[in-house]
Amino acid sequence: MRRQGSATVSTTTLVTGIGELVTMDPAREAPRPGAGHAGRTVTRRGFVPALGIIERAAIVVDDDAVLWTGPEHAAPDADHQIDVEGRAVVPGFVDSHTHILFGGDRAYEYEARMAGARYDGGGIATTVAATRAADDATLTAHGYRLLSEMRRQGTTTVEIKSGYGLSVDDEARLLRIATTLTAETTFLGAHVVPPEYRDSPEIGSEAAAEMWTTPALTRRRSEYIELVVG
Repeated sequence: MRRQGSATVSTTTLVTGIGELVTMDPAREAPRPGAGHAGRTVTRRGFVPALGIIERAAIVVDDDAVLWTGPEHAAPDADHQIDVEGRAVVPGFVDSHTHILFGGDRAYEYEARMAGARYDGGGIATTVAATRAADDATLTAHGYRLLSEMRRQGTTTVEIKSGYGLSVDDEARLLRIATTLTAETTFLGAHVVPPEYRDSPEIGSEAAAEMWTTPALTRRRSEYIELVVG
């Protein structure tokens, strides 16, 4: 799309040279060697739903909307053309469970466990302490770096959970930052018992539960709510 004076003009782009286009529409896939019933591929574990693969394909897009897909020889004209030289084109990945807003680094715990050490202390409590100590700019920059890496790896839709603040103010802060990175956010206030209630877990559980009735968390900041039980 582009503007011409006060009007918005549609600008289309034809993407050609696609070796394999994954449409996720089984009806679009031609029979392939080894295919089973209804275009599904037979494996040792049973049938795999067909991915709707079109070989030697093309796409026509307008800004962020796909207008047409099909074999390259049948492609319509467009304003611009891009040749991807045999590359595959697949839908973006959707990651519905991430905790990318946190402080600190627990890589040393993993190394210790791999070396046979017992798991004593640390864990989520270590991350909670580091997250509470980190300022907004640090958490935002860290989250943006991880989000950028996910996008480079093909993830186009991301849900971000809170859960490493474990207090009303810290959880609200994480959700506020999360909304600057993605449209999909989840309040996970009762991730674990807050560390300050380690010696009084019942009181800590009540304190965590109270966060669920805080409008600043459940109504304004978060699209979804998640509860860990057990």
